[in-house]
Amino acid sequence: MNTATRTNYLTTEVMTASPQRLQLMLIEGAIRSAERARAAWHEGDDARALADLGRAQQIVGQMLAAIDSAPAPELARKVAGIYLFLFRTLLEADAHRDDAKLDEALRVLRAERETWQQLCERLGNGAEPDPTLSEALPGLSLEA
Repeated sequence: MNTATRTNYLTTEVMTASPQRLQLMLIEGAIRSAERARAAWHEGDDARALADLGRAQQIVGQMLAAIDSAPAPELARKVAGIYLFLFRTLLEADAHRDDAKLDEALRVLRAERETWQQLCERLGNGAEPDPTLSEALPGLSLEA
């Protein structure tokens, strides 16, 4: 698939996605970025790892900023705590090049992904990620 076609597909996918599906897409983007950072560390490419961890942190920051506390303040507080934990853990992983901290963040992100996948399935929003979309999403989720 050429770049223009992929961009058009991605734009359509994002613009027509439900809020639940968009949340799932963000979580998947954070997971991919964190996994790429680990791979970059193991390849000795610290600059790429820094960029990938920064991307994961930005995505988590977007998720935190999007929390609406009006409908359920207590739930919002708990979710914000999870996202703050993720953000802090990704920062610590980056600062100390710590695989264990990265594992902690990935474990929580994967649990979040599972939760949002189940929600999307129940609501009929299609939780199965499109491989083409998964490759293109990190750039869009941070620049949009």
